[in-house]
Amino acid sequence: MVKYLNKNSTFFYAMSLAATWAWGTSLVVGMETIQTKGIIPFLIWAIANSLAIPLFGFICYRIPNLDKVVNSKIVMIFTTIVTIFCIWIQLNAIYQYLCNLEFITDFMAKIISIAIMIFMTLALYKNGLIKSIFLDNPLWSLCYILLIVLLIYGIIANVETFNIVSCTNESEIWWAINSCFILFSGPIMSLQNWQVAEKLKQENKMKAHYLAGVLFAIYMAFVGILANFKFNGVMNIILIFVVLTVALSTADSAIVGMQKSVGKKWGTVISLIAIGCWNWVIPMGVMGLWTTMGDMRKYVALICIIVSIGLYVAQKKPLKFLKKKEKGIV
Repeated sequence: MVKYLNKNSTFFYAMSLAATWAWGTSLVVGMETIQTKGIIPFLIWAIANSLAIPLFGFICYRIPNLDKVVNSKIVMIFTTIVTIFCIWIQLNAIYQYLCNLEFITDFMAKIISIAIMIFMTLALYKNGLIKSIFLDNPLWSLCYILLIVLLIYGIIANVETFNIVSCTNESEIWWAINSCFILFSGPIMSLQNWQVAEKLKQENKMKAHYLAGVLFAIYMAFVGILANFKFNGVMNIILIFVVLTVALSTADSAIVGMQKSVGKKWGTVISLIAIGCWNWVIPMGVMGLWTTMGDMRKYVALICIIVSIGLYVAQKKPLKFLKKKEKGIV
């Protein structure tokens, strides 16, 4: 795997970054956004989504000390909690769409969702990051194929379409603008993105972030086009598999990110505990809590950037003073 990755690393990393950023709910949320809010709010949201990873790749090591601040213990607690929520949300996405299959009961959907996640967690214990990248690539490729199938079927079957407007309400524009800040802060508060960024920096492959933005923009384009169709039974079945590929490609990276946070052993243990607790936390309104926490990311990210720059300035001043003093002595 390592030899093959070395030959194809830039594209492989880009695919993994795009897949990690997608989340299992993004396809349906994106389609609902354009249907309920309009084309303009969707475009703002989609463009910000596509620029988030490239922007992160551009600033993560250009802002002095940002990596150190984000990896500090106090911030790591917050990003670890975000990662746990990420695992729960992917589980929830898989479960909800499995329930749409008539032959799968609610109980079976839960068991299948949990079993898949447990298997993935254990499989990623050894060589987690490399395995995650390799798993992301076929999953994300399959996602593109299924999206193409959905589009072709929608056209050929002459599926009924929605009447999409440019914007349903002016307030939706402000919603989209606020979403930009949340989206831009997302990768900064993501353990898995920092983990890959560290490897990319070591291999001088940081441009993979920019290619990931292009790959994600293609995904967003499919979301925008497919939002026009009123999905029928066949399209909903295909949609389940699309959600499954996206959710799994995000979940595997979250599990590996947890290993970065607390180490391989405890990262695996915490991931398994999170998976085991999922069935009990969902009825407690945990997804509502995630909305608040997701919004908090922009403030935590901003604080991290300010602290990073502040530390840089504080470190530079004493050095300049010493240089002047040395010159005076000479």
